[in-house]
Amino acid sequence: MNARDEVLLTVSDLEIAVDDKPIVHGASFTVSRGEVVAIVGESGAGKSMTAMAVPSLLPPGASRRGSILFEGTELVTASEADMRRFRGAEIACVYQEPMTALNPLHTVGDFLEEAIGAHESKGSARRREPQELLELVGLGGYDDLLKRYPHQLSGGQRQRIMAAGAVAWEPKLLIADEPTTALDVTTQRNLLGMFRDLVRRERMGMIFVTHDMGVVADIADSVVVMRNGLVVETGDVYSIFDNPQHEYTRSLLAAARALHGAETALLEGGGADAGTEDAAAASREAAEDEVALRVRDLVVEYKRSGLRKPRTEENRRAAVQSANLTVARGETLGIVGESGSGKSTIARAILGLAPVTGGSVELAGVELVGLKGRRRRRALSRLGVVFQDPTSSLDPSLPLWRVVTEPLWRSGAVRDTRELRRRARELLTDVDLDPAWIERRRHELSGGQRQRVAIARAISHRPDVLIADEPTSALDVTVQVTVLELLARLQREHDFACIFISHDLYVVSTISDRVLVMKDGQVVENGPTDQVIHDPENEYTRTLLGAIPVPDPVLQRSRREAESIR
Repeated sequence: MNARDEVLLTVSDLEIAVDDKPIVHGASFTVSRGEVVAIVGESGAGKSMTAMAVPSLLPPGASRRGSILFEGTELVTASEADMRRFRGAEIACVYQEPMTALNPLHTVGDFLEEAIGAHESKGSARRREPQELLELVGLGGYDDLLKRYPHQLSGGQRQRIMAAGAVAWEPKLLIADEPTTALDVTTQRNLLGMFRDLVRRERMGMIFVTHDMGVVADIADSVVVMRNGLVVETGDVYSIFDNPQHEYTRSLLAAARALHGAETALLEGGGADAGTEDAAAASREAAEDEVALRVRDLVVEYKRSGLRKPRTEENRRAAVQSANLTVARGETLGIVGESGSGKSTIARAILGLAPVTGGSVELAGVELVGLKGRRRRRALSRLGVVFQDPTSSLDPSLPLWRVVTEPLWRSGAVRDTRELRRRARELLTDVDLDPAWIERRRHELSGGQRQRVAIARAISHRPDVLIADEPTSALDVTVQVTVLELLARLQREHDFACIFISHDLYVVSTISDRVLVMKDGQVVENGPTDQVIHDPENEYTRTLLGAIPVPDPVLQRSRREAESIR
């Protein structure tokens, strides 16, 4: 019997409510051994709620009805003691936001030892050592990683550590909630490959929650499409992509293919279009006009973990080495690279949040390095920023009207409460959120909705330079397009410079005039977008381009087969 003929999980007529408000309505699907079932849909569709109902990890005030059969055992009526027996040993999870799931007081080694111990207490047949787990998720090359704390890791590294903890338990069912959202494309490819191998080798079932249709095409065997708490379509991955039956599924695929149109053209041998060339020419003309931000020979160094000696050549770790960049008013510079390449560190250095040990950062002619006090605050007020992790950057105690208008209030530009509320409604509308939500708080929003709130806050005071660090990474494809169009429109209207950081070269190509590629803290390529995307000079850039999944399961499988042959 084929492994996928053995049904592991059957979800029937699942209903989920939070404080008696219906969230999921009658969801039904199955997961077999050796099968990956992807649940897709826009932010707020109920896909994460549906997945987390299986191990009974719903938020306070939530309830579930219907049936969840796991190897013949009904989980909906199971006691908490029984559920603890299943969690970890039988059903494991990789969460969307690793920074909130990892203990900030525990090292990576502590976390993995705890994961291994939890598994062994349930009768582990074989002990996997922490270093082995790091190798499985592509982090084996870091000598001191087991001694690092979560705040010393990049977003992608934190997510891979979470995956390593889940792998340690060797579960029968693995639930992955947006596990590749914060990862660069090469790390994503490796992680997806690891998940595929584990599912096949260990005969696991897997529920994979994602908004990325390229990832769905790469990893899924079956697809569950959700919208507003309803399952609108199910089927095998080839049928869903080739002949979607529901209008909503067709809209998701259309948005994904529009966003990655340049990617498909490149894989099929296409070149840059005239629009891209015109944008590059306009960029060069703008760059010669007015430089809004200039970074020269930037060096950012950190003290190595566990060392208390003064900084010397032996105990310093360079996160950025001699980086140079300029961005003019009205211009967008895209910065791409793998997790840990230094792209977000450059942004932090500009904001004064990373230790600059060499070089200069000039904002409109004002040197920021070494600037202090009122002059520093005044200079930094000309920057807007969208951080990579919206959950940790949004105050959980404040209503949304206070969150999105905080820059206006702190700068003294607006202090009247009624005016702040009015501005908040406008800002929420600009990022496609309901303006009536101004009294809501962070915990009432999905991950994508939180990111849109962060974008609204960043543009609230119309900055001279906007630094966007992975601003679309937590968003579904339809909202990604909307947000990119929003940023482009605001830039045209207000003529601000933008640094757009992403791990997705094709998202960067949609909005950027020039692209800077980083690897191991160094700039390896820098040029007009059409040149970098369609005629890259550096082998590493070509590797990044080849790692991006496209929304076509046939093409994705042929690429994987070609890679396995090589």
